Amino acid sequence: MSALAHRKSVEIPASAGHADCAAIAVPAVAFVRILRNAIVGSAKFFVRIMQTVAEARLHQAEIELELYLNRYKHSSKNDDDLPMVR
Repeated sequence: MSALAHRKSVEIPASAGHADCAAIAVPAVAFVRILRNAIVGSAKFFVRIMQTVAEARLHQAEIELELYLNRYKHSSKNDDDLPMVR
């Protein structure tokens, strides 16, 4: 196996010019990973919320179609003023 596969147990000598670059790269990679996970997590949360809202609208449309044959909009605040359908 290569030395990169055993990076934790094998000391890889760094050249004199790149020693400070490696010390900066590790925290930068960790920060980018945390930022990426936060962005992906918030995007998944936003998609879940939008799917829930769309599903609620679909259910409301199905109820209106079933109850009122799509002639009226159902409103839970003032549904007592609907005209009588004969």
